Amino acid sequence: MAGNDSRPVSELFADALSQFSKLVRNEMHLARAEISIKVGQTMTAIGLLAGAAIFLIPTLVLLLISLAVWLVEIGIRPSIAHLIAGLVGLLAAAILGGIGLNQLKANSLVPRRTLEQLQQDAAAARERV
Repeated sequence: MAGNDSRPVSELFADALSQFSKLVRNEMHLARAEISIKVGQTMTAIGLLAGAAIFLIPTLVLLLISLAVWLVEIGIRPSIAHLIAGLVGLLAAAILGGIGLNQLKANSLVPRRTLEQLQQDAAAARERV
């Protein structure tokens, strides 16, 4: 480092700008890579939700019909039995929808590693100044 002290200030400033520019480019590459991974995870989550819905809908219909028939067999009026079965279906849909939406929250799509790296870079830059 002692050999670098004899360089003119303009050269030191140009070198610092060059290093900062390279750092910003590297951080942008990191952010793009991390966002790409997050988009892939999101697409996978959406695909899984769609696949689950395709299999879940007919299964739930059959189960809810069976529940309503069973409730009628044990002595509950048909209208009340169908209402109960419908409420059970609504509850199941709410639970599954909540889980799916939780996986798609914007907070889970944040490029955390890039943000942490940017914070570390900013801290290192403050130490040098």
